Amino acid sequence: MKRRIILSLWFILCSFIILGLCDTALAGGTIYRSILKTGGLLAAILGIVGISFAAYVAGKDYDSYTGWERFTHGAGMFFNRKPFTKESPTYRMEGPTRRVEWIESLEGRIRMFEQLLMHPNGGGPRWAPSIGIEALPEPLKSYYNRHPEDYNLMIKGFDLMEKQKADWPKFSTQFAIADAWSKSMGSLFDHPDEAQKLDNMYPPEPAGPPDEWDYRNIRREKPLPFISPSHASQLIKKVTHTFGATLVGITKLNPDWCFQSYLRGVGPGEYKVPSHWEYAIVFATPHEWDQLYVNPVYGSSFDAYSQERIIAGRLESFLHELGYPARSHAPPAHYDLMMPPVGIDAGLGEQCRMGLLLTPELGPNARLACVTTNVPMEADKPIDIGVLEFCRKCKICAEKCPGGAISHKEHPDVEFGYRRWRIKCELCQNVWSSVAVSGSSRGCRICLAVCPYSRKNNWLHSMSRNIDPRDPTGLVSTALLWMQKAFFKYPEARDFMPPPQGRNATYHEPPDWLLTEKWFEVKKNW
Repeated sequence: MKRRIILSLWFILCSFIILGLCDTALAGGTIYRSILKTGGLLAAILGIVGISFAAYVAGKDYDSYTGWERFTHGAGMFFNRKPFTKESPTYRMEGPTRRVEWIESLEGRIRMFEQLLMHPNGGGPRWAPSIGIEALPEPLKSYYNRHPEDYNLMIKGFDLMEKQKADWPKFSTQFAIADAWSKSMGSLFDHPDEAQKLDNMYPPEPAGPPDEWDYRNIRREKPLPFISPSHASQLIKKVTHTFGATLVGITKLNPDWCFQSYLRGVGPGEYKVPSHWEYAIVFATPHEWDQLYVNPVYGSSFDAYSQERIIAGRLESFLHELGYPARSHAPPAHYDLMMPPVGIDAGLGEQCRMGLLLTPELGPNARLACVTTNVPMEADKPIDIGVLEFCRKCKICAEKCPGGAISHKEHPDVEFGYRRWRIKCELCQNVWSSVAVSGSSRGCRICLAVCPYSRKNNWLHSMSRNIDPRDPTGLVSTALLWMQKAFFKYPEARDFMPPPQGRNATYHEPPDWLLTEKWFEVKKNW
C-alpha cells in the first residue's frame, strides 16, 4: 500500500515537472509563457511537497532500515492469528493435573549428575556408575528406582560422551568453523575460568528468593500506572520486539508449568509459585536458518539461546525501571518453568509431535524464553491452526530421528494430567552425546530442520500456512506432505551419525561460511 502511494506521488510529480519544462520547449508567445511559467512554479511547489511527503513515508517505512532487521519492529510476526484463536489451548487436560518435579526433567537430572561427577568446589567425584542406583542421593535414587530403563540409558550416555570426546580430534578440522561459531555464541554462558562463569552471565542468576530477587532493582516508590491492560500489552510487545524478539505473546501463568522441588536462588525443596508471577511475557527467536538445516554436525543451539538471554535481561531491566517485579527465564539451563506450554497459552503456536512449540512463522525453529511479572496486561488467546492433525499425518521428525526418541503413535499420550506426545529424553540425549561435534557444540536438532513448517517465508509457504488451517477436508495438508516427501531428499536416520554407523549427513548442503576447507589451508581427509 505504501509503495503504491509513493509511486502515485512520483507519477504526479513527474507530470508537473514535464509541464514546467514545457516553458522552454513550447512557449512561443507572452501569454503562453506566463501560463507555462505559472505552471512551472506550481509544478515546483507541488514537486517539493510531493518529494517531502514521499520522503516522509519512505522514512517511516521500517523496510528502509539498512542493517536493522524487519522483525525488530514486529514485522516478523506476520501471521494473522485472530481467525484461529480459541478460548482454551488445543492440548487437553485428562483428569487431575500436577506440577512437574524438577527431577522429572532431563535438564534437572543432568545438573545433579554434573554436581556428583564434577564437584563445584573441586575434589574427586562423589559417585560412579559402578556403585549403582542405591548410592545416588535423593531425588535421583527414587526417580531411577521408578524408571530403571532411563538409568541404563543415562549410563550409556556417559560412555557415549567419553567416546565423543575421544573421537573429536578426528573431526575437529572438518567442523572447526562450526565449533568456533558455536563457542562464540555460547560465550554468554561459559567462561574458561569456572569461578567467573556466573559472574560473566547476563542477566545474572538469581541469588535469593523471588520475593527479594525479582524486586531488586526497583527504585520507584510506586509502579508507573498504565492507562489500561491493553496499553501495557501493546507497549511491552513493541519494546520486546525492539530488544530482538521475532515473536511475542502474553499469558496468565498456569502454575502447572512451574517446576516443583527446585528454584533458582533458593535451591532444592518444595515451593509455592510466587504471587507476583501472575503473567508470562514469552518470546521467540529462530536459529540462524542455514546452520539449522545442516544439523547435527554444523549446528548449534547457542545462537538463539544467547539472543533469548539478552532479550530476557533487557526486558527484566525495563520492567524494573517502570517499578514492576520481573524475573527472566531463559534456556538452556536458567529457567524455572516449561517453555513450550507457556508459549502455547500465549497464542504463539501449538505443541507438535517432537514436543516443541510449532509456530506459523518459524515452525519449531522458535527458541523460547520468558519474563514473569505482575504488570496488569491483556492476555493473548491460544490458537488452533491444525498442528495436531498435521503431525498425525506427517511423522517426518519421528522417521528421521537417529535415536528413535520421537513417538510414532497416532495419538498423544497423557502425562502430568495433560495430553501430549511423549519424548524419550534419554534417547535424545544419547544422540547428542554421539554426533561428531565437540562437547561445547553438542546437539542434534534434526527434528527442527526436517519439519515441513521449518521454512523461510516465500509465496508457497505463505499460501500453505493460510490455506491449510482453513481446509476442513484435510486434502491440502495431504497434498503438501506428498510434495514434501516426494520432492525433498532426506538422509536415512542412521546417516546423521558419525562413521562407521553413519556418514555425518546433513539435511541440506552446508553454506560456504561453515566449510573449513574453503577458507583455510587444511588437508581434506573427509
